[in-house]
Amino acid sequence: MYPMTNWNSKVCYRWCSSNLRVDSLQLSGVDPDGSGEQIVKLETAKEGPTMLVTFDTNVWNRMVFPERYLRSPNYAALARINNAIRSGLVRGFICESFGTLEAIKPTDRAKFHAQSTPKVEVASKPQGSGLVSMTIGIKANHDLHPGLSGEFEEELRQALSIGMKLLSTPYIGLPVPARLRSNPDIYAPEVFATADYDERFGSVVNAIVSRGVGQGAHVALAKEFTERLDAARPEWLSDRELIYRVYEYARKSNLNKEKKQIEKVFAESADGDVVAAHVAFGNDFLCTEDRGGSAIGPSIFDDNNRTWLKTTYGVKILTAQQLSDLV
Repeated sequence: MYPMTNWNSKVCYRWCSSNLRVDSLQLSGVDPDGSGEQIVKLETAKEGPTMLVTFDTNVWNRMVFPERYLRSPNYAALARINNAIRSGLVRGFICESFGTLEAIKPTDRAKFHAQSTPKVEVASKPQGSGLVSMTIGIKANHDLHPGLSGEFEEELRQALSIGMKLLSTPYIGLPVPARLRSNPDIYAPEVFATADYDERFGSVVNAIVSRGVGQGAHVALAKEFTERLDAARPEWLSDRELIYRVYEYARKSNLNKEKKQIEKVFAESADGDVVAAHVAFGNDFLCTEDRGGSAIGPSIFDDNNRTWLKTTYGVKILTAQQLSDLV
């Protein structure tokens, strides 16, 4: 996956096939399949200014059904946040990575990641007077994505019904589940209004990767595996393919340490995308229960990187209880 950065492009839904011309970038629009989502428009009056909040999956998928967590220490906080979103006091957002990555079974993520490289097609056409027009087509194989699980589908439907919206993760060639791809209205319209969101997202992703967290955890792990190879790493062996091969070997050989390492870097990758989407959209708070404690190394949510995020981007991270205390 590659961030969409520094493109002089027409605004569009980035999961469609793209045609990159020598003089411009043109992306075709989406033709919904007719199963458009019925989004509830809430008219309840609010008592204060609207808070814009990005929710990590470990909060929003519980918060949308607080009644299922009556025995949880966070029950009152989850219920209060739910009511605040319904009333309009909080405008809630979900990162698309829950569907593009977290919806894939942990045991299948390494294979999916290795296979989901964008397909590039190059074609040229004479234009007369010795001129040639070159078109580069970049396509994602969306059929690779298995789709949302029944549990995620139920949680998403409930989140949309109380007024939440999605924030995109605009990578070139990223397979997106049909449930999301066919219903662009479930996204915050601002992400498609201009190219600014995509550019900011790409910039933040690059900064996160440079710190070895988010998707940078893949790079760090591939380097570690490379150093442990018995022979020189072949030039054709990409980081994605290397991680996939190590994962399959670990599964067959009961190497639980390596298996867990790889599964955790994918979780870290999703966390990095949540942060990048949050910063790109400019929300007020990011709500998560993640402190990076389960990561195999540095995490975007550990204390060190929380300080960096606050200093560099002004990111304010709250737990569900802390957010509840504000509403």
